[in-house]
Amino acid sequence: MTNQKHKERRALGLEVMESLMGTATPEVNAQALEDANGPLGSFAVDYIFGDLWSRPGLNRRDRSLIVIAALVSLNQLNQLRVHVRGGINHGLSATEIREIIIHLCVYAGFPRALDAMKVANEELVKMGQAPADKKLEPAKPIDQEERRALGTDGLSRVSGGAFPADPDKGLAAVQSRLGDLGTVAVEFAFAEVWSREELSRRDRSLVVVSALTTLGRKDELDVHVPGAIHHGVTRAEVEELMVMLSAYAGFPFAVEGMRVIHDKLE
Repeated sequence: MTNQKHKERRALGLEVMESLMGTATPEVNAQALEDANGPLGSFAVDYIFGDLWSRPGLNRRDRSLIVIAALVSLNQLNQLRVHVRGGINHGLSATEIREIIIHLCVYAGFPRALDAMKVANEELVKMGQAPADKKLEPAKPIDQEERRALGTDGLSRVSGGAFPADPDKGLAAVQSRLGDLGTVAVEFAFAEVWSREELSRRDRSLVVVSALTTLGRKDELDVHVPGAIHHGVTRAEVEELMVMLSAYAGFPFAVEGMRVIHDKLE
């Protein structure tokens, strides 16, 4: 990180706040943060927005995606409201924001995903992003044979071929390790969720690595950090994700995530 005077960090922080919040008066918002939170507010403006959000390595769309995934995983709904708006301002579509939440039903659980969807929909409606008929489309039905084919293909991609893409062989391999849990992982997580087209596999890997880091699921990161590379995320981008999450998940979790990167990508 380059050596910056405080006024330069503050200027960068205000610029990020302007784009994130869609405000023409970021100085007012910064002052309100400091008045309410003291040094914590100062650190939010100068460190989170000035230092982290202004770093190269990831664009603001990706940073918003990562932060939304972390906040959904933590069930931090007040902060999620701010970052749903920020996500739109930084280039995510309403469909993509909803899809981040849908994907996280697998990794953070349905209760958190449902609560997050409610909050996200409220904010999106305020921004004029409601569905045309005020109803979201249901999931497309997939028959059993297609679920198994899609699921084993998805698992094979994430694992870099460690699990065979052949439906029978792939399912048997995961069942031998996880039993019925392996079956539902293939037929639901990797078939019905991972195969959806509303987010790219690269974006889905960013979402999953963000969630697993935030939740401290190191063993699962052992699979999904290399999986992110298989899906087109660069090592530099995964490392930058960990830097970003130091502010949103906490340094201990980010440090553990960085250790996985160094262990699995050497």
